[in-house]
Amino acid sequence: MKPQTKKRSIKIGASAVLATGITLASRFDLAISSSLAGLKFNGNTFTLDVPTFASILEIIGEWAPSVLAATSALIVASEGSESCRTARGKFAARAGSFIPAMGLMAYASGKTAEYLNYSLGGVLGRALYAAFSFTIAAILYLLVGKIPPHIRSRLFLPAVYTLAASIAVLVSVSTIKTIWGRPRLREMVDENSLEDFKPWYKPDFFSGSYSFPSGHTAHATLVLMLSRWLFGKAEKFRPVVTALGYGFIALMAFSRLAAGAHFLSDILFGFLIALGITEFCKLKYDEHSAQTVVP
Repeated sequence: MKPQTKKRSIKIGASAVLATGITLASRFDLAISSSLAGLKFNGNTFTLDVPTFASILEIIGEWAPSVLAATSALIVASEGSESCRTARGKFAARAGSFIPAMGLMAYASGKTAEYLNYSLGGVLGRALYAAFSFTIAAILYLLVGKIPPHIRSRLFLPAVYTLAASIAVLVSVSTIKTIWGRPRLREMVDENSLEDFKPWYKPDFFSGSYSFPSGHTAHATLVLMLSRWLFGKAEKFRPVVTALGYGFIALMAFSRLAAGAHFLSDILFGFLIALGITEFCKLKYDEHSAQTVVP
């Protein structure tokens, strides 16, 4: 089978699988999530029996895309600072990238504390939160600074497109979540009622709930950009990195169902949105890279 024919067959097959999944989700969303999250009703109260691995992946799902985006920002700023003529300008460019990096680490730290039911209230709690976020961002900053200049220059373009994909996924998914307003299964369990459940195609506009689409699944899809970080002899490992990326996405998606945080339709649409963005960014990267001569 010719490569182009093989790729076309894979795309057609994947499209069929996704279409089937969305069709099934329209009817069995609640049943699937209820089963995987261990929904029980004792006659008076609803409860969930969430697997430990789902809780762990919930935290990993916040850190992985945050670290990737922060690293991308630091590489872009570090390499971009080389165009500055003065030492002050170079310092300002590099220091300026530390702010968004720390912001991303603060976000991931805050979500981790939320999942672990750790209070960040009080002076001590806030001080530990700020110190931890600063420390992680500083470690990333120092690690990026240790990358040899010739390698960092090769990573500049992949980092630019990865950062662009990260921003696009964040904005698009967050906007749809806010507008759609679909309640999560675990929110309904907390309310001790499943009456608020609605199929994905019936939005509950601006309700304050954020189940649709799945942010964890969408942001996990950003790892597909890592295949473009490989260059030279390492390019032969792109298929392996891509396969591992899809494995990570599938694991994250399954964990969101098991956590009672999302429905099948949530993860499918989260994946589709992010996949479209990452594929577009990879395409543009390939076009840009083909026009760039690297010494």
